[in-house]
Amino acid sequence: MRHLPRMGDGRLMRFELHTIGGFAQAFKAVAMIAAVATLAGCSMTGRGLDETAVGAIAIVDADAPLAGDPFRPAENAEGAARDRLLDEDTIRNAVTSANLKEQGDTVQWANQSTGSKGTITGLEQRKVSGQVCRSFNATRESYDGVTLYRGDLCLDRRTGWWTRMLTPAGSGKNAG
Repeated sequence: MRHLPRMGDGRLMRFELHTIGGFAQAFKAVAMIAAVATLAGCSMTGRGLDETAVGAIAIVDADAPLAGDPFRPAENAEGAARDRLLDEDTIRNAVTSANLKEQGDTVQWANQSTGSKGTITGLEQRKVSGQVCRSFNATRESYDGVTLYRGDLCLDRRTGWWTRMLTPAGSGKNAG
């Protein structure tokens, strides 16, 4: 018959050390597995090296005019010019956030701060030099008249959406 260790018995000390040693080994094993799993995640990208653009420069169509400065601060502009810049930002946001599968190629937009509204039509998505681009036509109905725009926005994986072109139709200069 086996007896449990009692106080003052040398067997109690061996029992405690053996139990503590087992916990320590289990803890070390769990810590090692967690460390390996964490470090392994740092080396995996989910893509092959061929798909990764390391130090690459995106080549775009040279024929399309580039917008001057789409991020020109509207605070420095006044009156109708300020409202136009704010409306152009609203058009860009509507184009980039449109769900083409649900909304199709027509999207309504409105800017509460300027009172302007309009419709984006002919919204098409395509790939240009590995970037997703959306071309479109947009109307801007405001207190100073109706303007038709032609636009082209592209999505860079690293920096986000950028304005390739946003120009009032019929003008030879950029409006963006």
